[in-house]
Amino acid sequence: MVNFSYEVRTVNRITEQIETPLIDTYDTVVVGGGVAGVAAALAAARHGSRVLLIEKQTVLGGLATAGHIIIYLPLCDGLGNKVIGGISEELLWESIRYGKGTLDPAWHSRPMHADTDKRYETVFNAGEFAFRLEELLEEAGVALLYDTVLVNVAKSEKRIDAVIVENKSGRQAYGCKAVVDASGDGDVFARFGADFGEQDNFLAYWSYYVDDKKDEKLKIMTVGSNTGGGLPEGARKYRGTDVTEVTEFLKASHALGFERIKHGKNGEVLASFPSMAQFRTTRRLIGAYTMTHGDLFRHQEDSVGCAGDWRKREDVYEIPYRALYTEQIDNLFAAGRNISSEGDTWEVTRVIPVAAATGHAAGIAAAMIAESGKTAKELPIAPLQNALAADGVILHYDREHVLRANVNKDEAVRIEGEE
Repeated sequence: MVNFSYEVRTVNRITEQIETPLIDTYDTVVVGGGVAGVAAALAAARHGSRVLLIEKQTVLGGLATAGHIIIYLPLCDGLGNKVIGGISEELLWESIRYGKGTLDPAWHSRPMHADTDKRYETVFNAGEFAFRLEELLEEAGVALLYDTVLVNVAKSEKRIDAVIVENKSGRQAYGCKAVVDASGDGDVFARFGADFGEQDNFLAYWSYYVDDKKDEKLKIMTVGSNTGGGLPEGARKYRGTDVTEVTEFLKASHALGFERIKHGKNGEVLASFPSMAQFRTTRRLIGAYTMTHGDLFRHQEDSVGCAGDWRKREDVYEIPYRALYTEQIDNLFAAGRNISSEGDTWEVTRVIPVAAATGHAAGIAAAMIAESGKTAKELPIAPLQNALAADGVILHYDREHVLRANVNKDEAVRIEGEE
C-alpha cells in the first residue's frame, strides 16, 4: 500500500511525502532496454546474477527498433579486421536471424579477418529484432518490466539501494546490489545527483514508406541532419533532457517527415513511424575517465573492448573500464551512449555495436560487484577482462600489426601483378 500526502508550500512548489512499496530485490537492475541494456542484462544473467530489466517503451531495442535506426553499424575497422566481438557480434546476427540482412558474404563465417573492403555491418528488420531480443532475455531468465519509467533512486551515501519506478501498478521500488544505467539519457546517475555532461541534437527523422503504385518492399525514409537532408532553413538544435524541448523536437520531426510524404513522388505512402524521440546524444556520465579524440589508437590497460569508427576506415579506440563508472557512485555502471565520452568520440561510442559492447562489459562488472560486495572502483580488472575475453570480446587493437599486414598484402599484390 502506498501512502501519499502533500501540501502546497509556495505558489509554485509542492512538498510530497510518499511511502513506496518494495516489490522485490535483485542482484542487478538494468534501466533501459535498448541494445546496451539488453546486452548488459544478458551478460549479467549469464554470469550468475538475478536481473531485472526496466524499459519505458513497449518493445526492446530502443533507437534500433522503436526508433527505426535499422543499421547495425560496423564491427570492423574498415580494413577487414574484426574489432568488436562478444554479445555485440551475437546481437548483429540475432538482428537478422528471422529475416534477410545485407551482410557481405565475406563475413558469414565470423572471421577475425575478411579479405574484403565491405564492412561487417547489416541492415535489419526492426520488428523481428525487437521480438528476438525479448526471446533472448526470456532464455536467459531476465525479469522484464515494460511501460515502466524510472522516477528516482533510493540511496545511502554513495550507493543505490533501490530504483523507484512508476507504471500502471503505480509507484514501486526494486532493491538492487548493482545498477546499469542504459537509459540512453543518463536518467539513473542524473537522479542520483552525479556529475554529467549534455549535448544538443540536430533535427533528424527516420521512418518507413512504400510506393503505393509499385510492388515494392518497405523503404526507409531518412530526413534531417546527416541523414538525407531536407532540414528547413534556420533549423535549430534540441536538448533531449527537457520535456518542452523533447515535445518540440517530436513535433518538428513529425512535420519534417510528413512534409516529405506530402511533397514526395506520387504514390509515396507513410507505412510506419518511430514511437520514440530519435535523439542521439543527451546526457553522458562524467566518469573516472572521459574518452576523447586523444584516445584514438591509445592502448588502455583496463580496456573492456574496442570500437571502430563507423564513419571512416582504420580509426579504432580501446574503451577503458574507467569510462563506465564514476567514483561518486559505488554500484553503478553506464552503458551505451551515456558512457563517459565527449566530443567527436561520443559519435563513435554512441552507436549500436559499441553500445552493445559497453553493455556487455557493464553487465559482467555489475554481476561481479553484486556477488563480491566490492565497489566499481575496487573491482579488479583482470577477472573482468578474462570473463569478457572468454565471451569473445576483443580487448586490444594492435595498430602496428594491422599496418604491417596491409603493407605486406599490398607488396604481395604488387609482386603478383609484376609477374
